[in-house]
Amino acid sequence: MKETAPTYEEFYKEVKEGFCFWWKGLSEKEVDDYLQSEEGKIRRDYQTNLDKFNKCEIDRKTFMIGGASSVAYCLQLLY
Repeated sequence: MKETAPTYEEFYKEVKEGFCFWWKGLSEKEVDDYLQSEEGKIRRDYQTNLDKFNKCEIDRKTFMIGGASSVAYCLQLLY
């Protein structure tokens, strides 16, 4: 049975947790405001990972760990 793809909400939550790992001193509002301002990038990267998942190029674990953490890392560098 094929794995189900992570939802955008699951992906976003992982990105947020990863970003917070690097920026522990920010308030939740500051994090939410920043991530909201970068939501276009997060959605694009989610779609890229979803396309790879649907082509069986990555599995769910890679989608959630590799995909979300790379977005979080990129966003923390841009902050």
